[in-house]
Amino acid sequence: MQRKIYSITRINILLLFLSIAPFLESCTSLVEKKRKVLIVLIDYSASNTDLVLESYISIITETIFPNMRQYDCLVVVPIDEGSKMRPVKLIYEDLVEKQFSRRTDGFAHAGDSLRKRFISYVKETAPKISETLKTQKLIRKEYTEYTDILGAIHQTTNLIEFNAEGGTVKDMEDFVLGKIRLKSENVIILLSDMIQDSREYNFNKKHGISPEQTTAFLDGLKKTNGIPDLSGCKVFAIGATGRNSSQIDNIQSFWTAYFKQSNAELASYGYNVDGKLRKYLMTEDN
Repeated sequence: MQRKIYSITRINILLLFLSIAPFLESCTSLVEKKRKVLIVLIDYSASNTDLVLESYISIITETIFPNMRQYDCLVVVPIDEGSKMRPVKLIYEDLVEKQFSRRTDGFAHAGDSLRKRFISYVKETAPKISETLKTQKLIRKEYTEYTDILGAIHQTTNLIEFNAEGGTVKDMEDFVLGKIRLKSENVIILLSDMIQDSREYNFNKKHGISPEQTTAFLDGLKKTNGIPDLSGCKVFAIGATGRNSSQIDNIQSFWTAYFKQSNAELASYGYNVDGKLRKYLMTEDN
């Protein structure tokens, strides 16, 4: 009789375990972490001085890179005449591929240990990023006569992580958290004077681009699928300038309309607005 009761008890326990196992597995996969895909477009056109390029590189190495987090990704691509003809990733730093956590960290101090390793990695890597970006301007010298910002933006569609919710969700393992899910947010950062200067579209004139030209240019871009779908993307345009206030205002009006039609959120536009980007990156909820 006891053997029979014992056998029934074992069966009941087994059935209970099998019934809750899927639930336990789903619980471990519900740890969702945010991932920023930071796509930086850096202007290499000849009109920019070495001092301007230095300021752009400083924004990347001192504002963007140090404020990345464990699951973020940084991609830097050029803005020049070869934006479409010879697109290339100048910098690619996907922190998911780096191992900052250790199995021995433990849960209590894992965050501190991870941060220390990341700070060390930034100190080691930032000078290499800076040197690479300076060298690449010389390598791409043949493409610096024109500034194809539109072409560069269009290339970002190959870098954006999309799904129905505007990002990508993928499962991965973490030493401390176990199974986690990453949900991506795409951030496009333009380091440029924002003066489009190509054979097809030229804003490098006294008054930049008139309202009538803006309408005509946007209509032409739509007909040729020249406006990418940037749904869910935040855009920061830093370095926007020009010959006079009329040119600056007209060009800003164009880009405001352009990004509206691309379904992106133009979070910041101006010359010295990198502080807004820094504040955004440093906000814990983002």
